[in-house]
Amino acid sequence: MARTRPPILRRQVKLSPYKLLLAGLFVYATLFVGLRSRPMDFATYYHAGRWLRTGEDLYQFSPLCLPFSYPPFAAWLCAPFSLVSLPAAKWLWAVTQGVALVLVVHFAACLSRPAWEPLAPAQRRWFLVAVTLMSVRHLNAPLESSQTDLMITAMCFGGVLWLQRGWGGIPLAAAVGMKAAPLLFLPFLARWRQWRAAVMMGVAVIALNILPSVQFPSPTGRWHATLWIESMARPAVQAGPSANRTGVWRADEGFNQSLGGTLSRYFRKGCYSVDALLVRLEPKMVTGLFGALGAGLMACAMLARRGSIGHDAAVVMALVLLFSPKTSKAQYCSMLLPILLLTAAAVRTPKHWASILWFIVAIAIGLLTKDIVGSKPCNILLDYGYLVWFALVVLAYLWLRTETESELTSHAGKP
Repeated sequence: MARTRPPILRRQVKLSPYKLLLAGLFVYATLFVGLRSRPMDFATYYHAGRWLRTGEDLYQFSPLCLPFSYPPFAAWLCAPFSLVSLPAAKWLWAVTQGVALVLVVHFAACLSRPAWEPLAPAQRRWFLVAVTLMSVRHLNAPLESSQTDLMITAMCFGGVLWLQRGWGGIPLAAAVGMKAAPLLFLPFLARWRQWRAAVMMGVAVIALNILPSVQFPSPTGRWHATLWIESMARPAVQAGPSANRTGVWRADEGFNQSLGGTLSRYFRKGCYSVDALLVRLEPKMVTGLFGALGAGLMACAMLARRGSIGHDAAVVMALVLLFSPKTSKAQYCSMLLPILLLTAAAVRTPKHWASILWFIVAIAIGLLTKDIVGSKPCNILLDYGYLVWFALVVLAYLWLRTETESELTSHAGKP
């Protein structure tokens, strides 16, 4: 009897809708950014990387680009891009943006999975439609301006996701090295009793800020981190003549979407008004008001009932947006995780008044864009703190809808 050869085993690759979605996001981000005629903010990162490599002043003012105002580690990460021409580097940056967008969506989905997996098939359809409407504007904003916020958000989400593996503090430290605001994760790591990650994050933050100065010393011989604090970080949080430096965001600038920026526009000279929008206060009083509100939000976050790690991470990301002295609209890409969590809760309880309010507010954020309702009402709403109120509503809803691990487990066990 003749032997028959076994059939050739071919590995079949199943392309699930989720994988197709991630692939589509990568293609969209790469082509959208790569085909832009102007690299916008990336030109700043490109020249900063070149200045770092060639030993020039990292925080100089140049007619070629906007001033570089980020910690030196961000310039160190961008230094390899400066090895090629600007057009070629723009394409490499587009690929990096595409990878970061895929990671942000994937990590946010992993962190929020216990909340939306128990949804019925009909509920999932509404869930996907609502999430798309609510998050598309946030995810597209950093692509429009070629900023680093997708990378920073991916590092934050990845760090939280990998806390159980023991080395989540390193991605969180890298996020701090690119923009200082994620340092807010440090006290929450202590609250979560992630002591190893907290120590690792603290050590890594110091090491990553020293690395650029060790490899590429500044022309004056001083640490790049020291120069950043003196020339960029300190003026950014000050008011008055000391903050009137080109390229440094003041608290009263119209593009500053942080809590401090909104309070300054309400109570000091605003962007679209000759005076304060509400009541004129002295700068010290505005600073005190911001401090009191910030302390109150932090106290609520620390004392709130602990839920899943995804819920807690979403709270921290909302606080990072509110507390940063230089929050832009592009940074709100980190709202994807709260949107996933809250949309799942809203779909499960559609008759709850808070869920209805959430849908109205969240869908409105996608509609309030230029060319839909007009630039003037859109700009007024955004510049006078609409995104800040949006983040505050999200934060309050997160606290109201926080579920314990046992509740999540019981939800997951239902058909």
